[in-house]
Amino acid sequence: MDEEQKQRLMAWMALVDECDYYELLGVPPTADHDTIKNAYRGWVGSFHPDAHPADDASTLDLLTRVFQRGTEAYRVLTDVDLRTRYDIGLRQGELRLRELLTSAPAPRQSSSGKPLHELCRSAGAKLAAKQADSLLAKGDLAGAKRQLELALSYDGGANLDLAERLEALETALYVSGG
Repeated sequence: MDEEQKQRLMAWMALVDECDYYELLGVPPTADHDTIKNAYRGWVGSFHPDAHPADDASTLDLLTRVFQRGTEAYRVLTDVDLRTRYDIGLRQGELRLRELLTSAPAPRQSSSGKPLHELCRSAGAKLAAKQADSLLAKGDLAGAKRQLELALSYDGGANLDLAERLEALETALYVSGG
């Protein structure tokens, strides 16, 4: 990440708690599903931690926090029921959908700054995860997803850190149309 991108990330970190979901994604309150989806694709390209594998842990942590807020916005604005409830709350000054905040699991230590193979327990999983990291660096999200699924299966399907990274990768693939 170059210096200009880091400054943009820091600016977003300063604003992310003060923006409503529409402002975060840069869409009007009348935006349709496709407009929101396209805006979110841009968000993913800018802030998805896996799109910046060479960055240091603190930068990846910031990327993760900003990315998660954009993902929250996308989730709410593309779900008709959640969006209706959000719009009602927004009129009352609520910038985030309260039920998402109260139903969220307790925060865990983020593993987003670690290479994928460091999250693995078995040798086979570590090998597949190293391949996934290599494919991510090349921009091959679909190939990385296959390798990450393999790594997760080698770890018995019970590796929460890998499962979270796989879910984030699946989200990135979905919004990119892959």
